[in-house]
Amino acid sequence: MRITRARPDDLERYLDLLEESAEWLHSRGFGKLAPGTYRLYADYFSGSIARGEVHLACLCDEIAGTLRLVAEDRTVWPEAGDDALYVHNLIVRRPWSGRGLGRQLLMWAEERAATVRKTWVRLDCFADNLILRKYYENAGFVDRGEIDAQYPFGRLRLQRYERRVNGSG
Repeated sequence: MRITRARPDDLERYLDLLEESAEWLHSRGFGKLAPGTYRLYADYFSGSIARGEVHLACLCDEIAGTLRLVAEDRTVWPEAGDDALYVHNLIVRRPWSGRGLGRQLLMWAEERAATVRKTWVRLDCFADNLILRKYYENAGFVDRGEIDAQYPFGRLRLQRYERRVNGSG
């Protein structure tokens, strides 16, 4: 798997990935965001790409997954300091699921956090998504409680997780 930083001309492909995931989650009753929501915030994601936060995971010259790695998340972690990197929009496309790519992306995020001397990798998911919660717990993330996070598109009940970066204090 090759992980690269998204470029400005990747915006449409990235939005396609977000929408594909939203539609899949929605069809299974886990979706909290209606399909089409991500496209409404294309400017936000364009800025995230410009800041170097969006990363694409490629296999066989095809985008198999993605994640955003950000330096702070005051919406979900208002009490946090600057000791973590935050994973958002972790997605493995359905044709590539079941091959351990999500875990590889999480390990890559941990390596990036260690490189910039952070203590934690933090992430969140919908609080009622028991499958994803178990996935993160099995990946070594520790439950840090639920929070109601307010976004421009509405309030979401999220479950927070963190994992200590290997080699950190």
